[in-house]
Amino acid sequence: MKSLKTCLWMLMVVSAPAAADPVGSSAGAAKVAAVFGTITSTFRSVAHNRAVGGVPNSYHLLGRAIDVVRRRGITHHQIDAALRSAGFSLIESLDEGDHSHFAFGPAVAVQPPKSAAPEAPAVPAPPKIAADEHGTLWLDLRTKAQPAR
Repeated sequence: MKSLKTCLWMLMVVSAPAAADPVGSSAGAAKVAAVFGTITSTFRSVAHNRAVGGVPNSYHLLGRAIDVVRRRGITHHQIDAALRSAGFSLIESLDEGDHSHFAFGPAVAVQPPKSAAPEAPAVPAPPKIAADEHGTLWLDLRTKAQPAR
């Protein structure tokens, strides 16, 4: 029963906070992931990244990555699933053993698919109607293939 209450509490917390932060930011992801453990790293300066042994092109330098030390009983997959269901586009999802690392891509704009229905045929232009000074109407019914006389 205690496990069920914990799962329900996690579900409520995970589904609520991410909407206020832009998808792709470490701040929004940290709110989701904090339910599952301790956030140990989000944005890093170049000096701090170097000091902790981070790679030179780390997503932490852009503020688009987090590291999470998981609580006992929490798997990397659970955090991954929670971040994805909250709308985060994961570029990296790494189980580093003692912690989980996640990096996020920018939010993706989804284009609606083009209609599969064929386009309607073009409506031909109506014939040109002209009148002379006597009021006689002339219809120009020539096609483009026929030269004018």
